[in-house]
Amino acid sequence: MGNIIIRSKKFKKTGFSLSEDARKRAYDHLKSLGYRDEELKPIEWPDDAVSAYRDNRHATWKFTTIADILRRKIEKMERNLRWKREYNIIEKRPLYVWVFWCPGISDFFFKGWWIYLIGREISECVGERKDNNIIKKLLELFPLIEPNLFGWRDILKWKRKFVHNYRCGCWCGKPQGKAPVWAEINGDRVLRILGPAKWPSNREKKS
Repeated sequence: MGNIIIRSKKFKKTGFSLSEDARKRAYDHLKSLGYRDEELKPIEWPDDAVSAYRDNRHATWKFTTIADILRRKIEKMERNLRWKREYNIIEKRPLYVWVFWCPGISDFFFKGWWIYLIGREISECVGERKDNNIIKKLLELFPLIEPNLFGWRDILKWKRKFVHNYRCGCWCGKPQGKAPVWAEINGDRVLRILGPAKWPSNREKKS
């Protein structure tokens, strides 16, 4: 189970902390979840960190800083400007289908299997509605379930089979699947999937 902690602005400004009684209740709760004493040491926060994340309770903490947030905002602004410039430009581009299991935040939010389309300046979550032409095309290109099936249990079955058939490493400790496709792109939006693609050879990857 992954952990994410948002740093309290109040703590940074005033030194606010839990009462002894509240601290003990929190400690006892974590112990009941299986945490050991050596895992409950306070986090050593960098000065400009705003949140901390780790994939599991045995991993080291990774921090998100103010500079990271500013960089992401700038990147988003640049993508929006680029999208406006390229509004009427449609191009053919290779992407890859990424199917993975997310353990969730606090073991609840975003938990489950996800389908993403990933490529240069593209990271798009694929919706699973029956009228979504992209998911319909993916099920056609990768026929892992009966074509007349389209319930959420059927899509779940397809995701698991996709990961099994196109396994490519792991994410958050779970197997993930990846397969390349060609797509029509408008700015940073995927318009439609055109067909299967091939991974670049080692020589092409190096170049």
